Amino acid sequence: MKVLQINTDGSRLMQDIGGETIEEQNERIWNMLGGFFGIVRLGRIVRLGKDAAMLVDDEGFLKQLPLNPAAMMISGYPALAGTALIVGVQMTDDGEIFIDCPQRYHDLV
Repeated sequence: MKVLQINTDGSRLMQDIGGETIEEQNERIWNMLGGFFGIVRLGRIVRLGKDAAMLVDDEGFLKQLPLNPAAMMISGYPALAGTALIVGVQMTDDGEIFIDCPQRYHDLV
């Protein structure tokens, strides 16, 4: 799965995090963000959800991570701390799954 990584210094990097299963992908996301992650909805409406999401460290402020101005600008959120990842979101019969970052975010690299 390809994700757009947005670092606190403003640098952006497209990464392939791999993972054959949802569990493996979530573990890789966990490791990249440093623990539990929160979801910020982005993009176009798909059914009742959206087609992209920004994943952020759920405890970024508690860990006193630096603010991420680039992630804040993209998401419209007033404050996000730590590294952020943009992923695609797809609805399935069992709920939402993460997929490759939508093409329109590739231009941010």
